[in-house]
Amino acid sequence: MFLGVDTGGTFTDFVYYGDRELRFHKLLSTPDDPSRAIEQGVRELGLDSKQLHLVHGSTVATNAILERKGVRTLFVTHRGLEDLLSIGRQTRPELYELCPDAIEPLVQRDDCFGVSGRLNAGGEIVQDVSPDDVTHLAKRVAAENYEAVAVCLLFSFLNPEHEDAIATSLPDDLFISLSHQVLAEFREYERAATTFLNAYVGPLVQCYLKRLQKNLRPKHLFVMHSAGGVMQADLAGEQAVRLVLSGPAGGLVAAQAVGKQLGEESLLTFDMGGTSTDVALIQGAPAMTTEGQIAGMPVSLPMLDIHTIGAGGGSLAWMDEAGLPQVGPESAGAMPGPACYGQGGDAPAVTDANLLLGRIPAHALLAGSLPLNLQATRKVFERYGEKLGLSSEAAAEAVLAIAEEHMAGALRVVSVQKGFDPADFSLLCFGGAGGLHACALADKLSMRRIIVPVASGAFSALGMLAGRQQSEFSRSRQLSISNAGTTAILAQQFEALQSEAEKQMQGLTLQYERRVDMRYQGQGFHLTIDVTDDDLSGLVSRFESAHLQAYGHSLERDVEIMTVRLTAFVDRATPALPQLQASDKAAEIAGSSDVYGVGRVPHYRRSDLRPGCEYMGPALVLEDTATLWLAEEWNMRVSEHGHLLLKKPDKSQKHSPPSTQRGAK
Repeated sequence: MFLGVDTGGTFTDFVYYGDRELRFHKLLSTPDDPSRAIEQGVRELGLDSKQLHLVHGSTVATNAILERKGVRTLFVTHRGLEDLLSIGRQTRPELYELCPDAIEPLVQRDDCFGVSGRLNAGGEIVQDVSPDDVTHLAKRVAAENYEAVAVCLLFSFLNPEHEDAIATSLPDDLFISLSHQVLAEFREYERAATTFLNAYVGPLVQCYLKRLQKNLRPKHLFVMHSAGGVMQADLAGEQAVRLVLSGPAGGLVAAQAVGKQLGEESLLTFDMGGTSTDVALIQGAPAMTTEGQIAGMPVSLPMLDIHTIGAGGGSLAWMDEAGLPQVGPESAGAMPGPACYGQGGDAPAVTDANLLLGRIPAHALLAGSLPLNLQATRKVFERYGEKLGLSSEAAAEAVLAIAEEHMAGALRVVSVQKGFDPADFSLLCFGGAGGLHACALADKLSMRRIIVPVASGAFSALGMLAGRQQSEFSRSRQLSISNAGTTAILAQQFEALQSEAEKQMQGLTLQYERRVDMRYQGQGFHLTIDVTDDDLSGLVSRFESAHLQAYGHSLERDVEIMTVRLTAFVDRATPALPQLQASDKAAEIAGSSDVYGVGRVPHYRRSDLRPGCEYMGPALVLEDTATLWLAEEWNMRVSEHGHLLLKKPDKSQKHSPPSTQRGAK
């Protein structure tokens, strides 16, 4: 029995697979203790937790960093470099802002400790760490009750001897994060920041996972990590910083699987939940990056390239100092939630706007059980509309227009800004609110194909079940492609990483994927290129093609390798979606309601839709975990596995499908 669980800021989603049965469930999250919602969901699904293979997408690490609620952590580095995390790269997020808001560093100067000792750029010891410094460090940790220590020394990724010596002097029950274990790569600031964040949230993640293990006692407990794989819970506690994109990663894993099932290689994914919207680009496989950020600090671990904005169903509408309407990034969250939840929310949210305009029927039950309060929604929009000089419905339309422009902008970031035309892609929409905005976003980006997958409202949880067990390993080595010995050295580096993977994932039958970070000599950035053989000329060719795609030009310079990467994974079968029985009989209309500006539209229950028929908008497609607004001029058909395939017909080609139902106007 498999259970995928995705804990979001507003909802916790469940996907259960057992006895060839897929079941979906959704609950309001419990931010004070996310495990309570999980335990409640297991009970409501009537499952025996001791028989479960549980895969979890956790926000514990992410929320602790964003809310600055990590444990008290001591940062240890070389004497004279104690301010490394505060100074950073001295880059300005807003280049022309004359009065930028200062970002308070996560670590204070008093929580930094400098030691002696030095390695040179080749990893050779120039000066040993002083025993007195190590003794002083141990005393300070004991005296000031630090819960975690992060250690980052120069060139430790080449020689970990000094970091290991410091670790052995500290108490065994202390959470210790060593930079050569967290991120064995060059760039001191990025490595230090990633190591510190791992220590900052590690004890919290360990405590949370132990509590979940104790209360549920599942047969297996795995956690989704930011690179799109899953890892065992004990390893996730040690490498907590790898969980910062734990939930959104599940959606991309599932999106890739659906794309393969439908023969769609080029996808733009749009995941709209209650708190945020995540977008990404897939061409066969999701793009990866090592340049992630959270709370103003870099996280330089391999992760899926996901762009996130604060625009979800709970995003609040407000007025700025100039009197202009804005939406987000502040969210109503799970408590009190939008006004329509009836829990005291007193500001209009995106979900409220959809309800007031009829895109969510007033009789709908949120997450299958929560009734909606239309009266409360109308009151907050009457107040908001007065400020704008608009009717409540017109104000709600304005809120959706602003939110959808933010979302379209995010989709342009991952497509247009990287040299891709959105019109060449299909828009794959999921998340509880994704289907409400799919058609509008596709129209903004001139896209003509939309996919709303099975379990769209709990899609990231479905992705948890599709994720393979995998771990990422890396090591920085500067290698010039033009050197004769580079091929042999590169092979040695991959062998060393493979040995490391076998040690960490012992007892498993592993397969490997190899990549390298490459750049033109003298560049300060790199591109990650797949290594498919030992032919370095082919590797250079692939790098030059990728550089041309990303930046529009190539250079007449030598190419060099900066970092060697290995992905070790276990190839296993994943739960398969059952095929639906085709039918040439269209689903019965399950009701109808008024949609503002459109008129009366029919309702269809998604569970009643079968392959073989087409349906024309406008219409609403309802399910317990999500709602689809099928706009006018869009038609919809059902794939053999139950995915909804939306297409905007070419007006130059006039034809009527043989079995079509058209929504009433």
